[in-house]
Amino acid sequence: MAHGRDKDRSRRNRQLVRNILNEEWDPIGGCPEDEYDSYGAKLYVMLMDEGASAEEMADYLWWVETEYMGISPRDGRREICANVVAQLVAMKFDLEAANDK
Repeated sequence: MAHGRDKDRSRRNRQLVRNILNEEWDPIGGCPEDEYDSYGAKLYVMLMDEGASAEEMADYLWWVETEYMGISPRDGRREICANVVAQLVAMKFDLEAANDK
């Protein structure tokens, strides 16, 4: 079964991605729980289906924050993007395992 084909598993996996974005990235602060879901969905696809590198994924988050959202670059934020992606990459095995069950 291809990644994301099982809706329940995909939903659980995307919830894990949502949690990381809300708890660790959150460039706006205090947003509704689903505020970053579209970015999380893109990261999930990049991670699970596209074989994107950690650098490409961190660049995507940085682009979202600084270009798409228009938030001025702040000290430490680029590193936060990289750390968030590192957490997602570390979870990939668990996400894949959940898809294989």
